[in-house]
Amino acid sequence: MLPGNYLTKQVGTQAQTGPRDNLPEPTVELARSRRALGNLQETLPVFLTLAILSVVLGEQGWLSLVGGGVYFVARSIYVVCYVRGLSPWRSICFMASLLGIVLLAIPVIPHIWA
Repeated sequence: MLPGNYLTKQVGTQAQTGPRDNLPEPTVELARSRRALGNLQETLPVFLTLAILSVVLGEQGWLSLVGGGVYFVARSIYVVCYVRGLSPWRSICFMASLLGIVLLAIPVIPHIWA
């Protein structure tokens, strides 16, 4: 929702609901929120695949729950850090979200080779 909110803030509701043919250059916040969304779209499919596999395979133990929680919290903080330009916190949050994915994958991996 952030890119849409920042775009509406920049150009107004009328231009946002129109065809958006002649939009101005994005503000720093809009550009950052778009990049953060693009980055989320790179890791979210892996997270969702592992989360669904853990449910289907009956691996909803504490490791999976911690991994899912770490991913969610880290990605939420990541967006804030990215939009505000907080380095190195953005990278730390990204690495924490990857740790969440690894924690989610550990219980699923034995089922893949079984």
